Amino acid sequence: MAYLIALHALAATIWVGGLFFVVGLLRPAASSVPLGERLPLLSVVLGRFFLWVWIAIIVLLVTGYAMTGLLGGMAVVPFYINVMQGLAWVMFLIYGHMFFSPWRRVRAGLNAGAIGDAGRAMNQLRFFATLSLVLGLIIVAVASGGSYGLL
Repeated sequence: MAYLIALHALAATIWVGGLFFVVGLLRPAASSVPLGERLPLLSVVLGRFFLWVWIAIIVLLVTGYAMTGLLGGMAVVPFYINVMQGLAWVMFLIYGHMFFSPWRRVRAGLNAGAIGDAGRAMNQLRFFATLSLVLGLIIVAVASGGSYGLL
């Protein structure tokens, strides 16, 4: 169980920490760079980040459901675990939308030289990344404080 918890926490840290970096640090710092240079930079960063998020999602699902099974199943785990799982599925769905919709349009726009289209899609990514960051921080609070009576 200790290894599962450690892997689960590391995967969540990579995902939520990466969101914090992109939304809270990289994007604001890059805003002074001209759009034609900023979008390719953000595209490269997000391409690498998205790979790590896919890995994190797999690790989170495998470790999360393994721990739930070891604890006796969904019917017997504490309420905060169910809240954490429900919010995590919302994050998974948002991520899937980010990857398969605006992220594809960012890449297509950059490849076609349509900076305006890529910029609009990047703004959509920023919105969903910010939403995911808020959800991720709530999940971290629920996961770390749940067994101490937070929920």
